[in-house]
Amino acid sequence: MDVVLVFPSNSGTIIATKTLKESGVPARMIPTPRSVQTLSNLCLSIDPSVEGRAVSVLKAANVSVSAVYR
Repeated sequence: MDVVLVFPSNSGTIIATKTLKESGVPARMIPTPRSVQTLSNLCLSIDPSVEGRAVSVLKAANVSVSAVYR
């Protein structure tokens, strides 16, 4: 099962996607699940094996992650 990263806005999701891609971290943009309360209707799906790396890359790039769902 993939890990879902949620961001404060759709633009945040797009920036995160680009940041991860440039860092070689695979991520897939998906619709935000209905069970997740957020203003953004897009989020990222990543493999659990790259979760730590993805969060580190986003933190270093000052990209805010609202929530992580496992």
